Amino acid sequence: MSPPRRTPRAPVLGGRLILPSVSLSLLLLTLALAACTGGVSERSAGTTSAKAAAAPLSWTHFDTPEPPAMTPALATRGKQVFSENCASCHGETGQADGTCAAFLSPQPRDFTTGVYRFKSTPGSEMPTDEDLFTTISIGVHSTGMPPWQFLLDEEDRWAVVAYLKTFSDKFERFGSGTPADLGAEPGSITDEMIANGREIFQKAQCAKCHGETGYGDGPSALTLVDAFGNAIPPRNYHKAADFKRGHTLRDIALTIHTGNNGTPMPAFDDALTEEETWDLAAYIMSLAESRFAGGGEPAAAVLGAHLGDPDVVVKLTERHWNFIPNEIRVQQGQLVRIDFQPTDNGLGVGHGFAVDGYDKSSFMNGVMVQRPKSVTFRADKAGTFTFYCATQCSTGPLHPKMNGTLIVEPAAS
Repeated sequence: MSPPRRTPRAPVLGGRLILPSVSLSLLLLTLALAACTGGVSERSAGTTSAKAAAAPLSWTHFDTPEPPAMTPALATRGKQVFSENCASCHGETGQADGTCAAFLSPQPRDFTTGVYRFKSTPGSEMPTDEDLFTTISIGVHSTGMPPWQFLLDEEDRWAVVAYLKTFSDKFERFGSGTPADLGAEPGSITDEMIANGREIFQKAQCAKCHGETGYGDGPSALTLVDAFGNAIPPRNYHKAADFKRGHTLRDIALTIHTGNNGTPMPAFDDALTEEETWDLAAYIMSLAESRFAGGGEPAAAVLGAHLGDPDVVVKLTERHWNFIPNEIRVQQGQLVRIDFQPTDNGLGVGHGFAVDGYDKSSFMNGVMVQRPKSVTFRADKAGTFTFYCATQCSTGPLHPKMNGTLIVEPAAS
């Protein structure tokens, strides 16, 4: 969604726990923000990236204020806010047909369907007003939906909530659902919880979609579609930083309990007990190669770690849209790990890394401040290769210098 003429604002809602991140979406949001919107208003100019870096990483740990009355006057204000900022992606009529929609993957939410994935209510129950406000405020990880709490004041965010509810009569017909009660969160994850969760993972047939070891490669993985006919690869649990709702234990437990309405991910509220839900969530966290470091910040999401211990570790950073270092030398045959931590959030969508000639094995995306990632790949081809920001920052005027050179020296004969 675009920054506003009055106050920057953006698209709302989308994503689900089982979906993988889609790098192209991040790129296209970057381009869309430049092409489909104007500049950021004076009120927020120059502060967006720094503030967005501090965005909460957890949907369930966001401190949502008490909602105001959803009055017609508030909805009228919300219509203006929506038109100025959200319509470029979600469309003036909320049908996900805005001018930037074609550039985004996953596609923007079609609000006229009344189908929402991020909510505290199970199954097909409608979200609460607080649910809508939370998603608008913190955004959706690994998608084009940014955290609008830093760009849009509280009253305007509530106004958008009021207006969103006018797109579908389901809110009037069914009302808000009942938030799930997961009980007290366990004080710590124990080996016993993980072992129990592993058994539940099998009994609940999670492996059919997510695979026996949670890499999203189950026998049904390639056949899954959402309620709108779009293909939905299941979540790879080893890439926790890409979990759309967030990657805390409570985020995972809530998604298990409520499911993702409109996707093949069912709600397990009636199938699992409270204890079983926490145990399954603990097992999924144990699979993730992204763990929390001190202060509640996630450590690097490690891609390709199954290849083994690297021969070379490169500490890569970014400053002013330039890679540092911009030249990397390795030997043919070496296992190379790139640890990437940028210093800004690239217009809210993060930065990426890929190498021409090694694209599939070296690719990572959506890397943000305090959300580093790593990728390990085998440098099996000798030669000189270009590495670049995988959000396509380097292909246009936004990040023209964000590329570097990988030199793979031939192996000694």
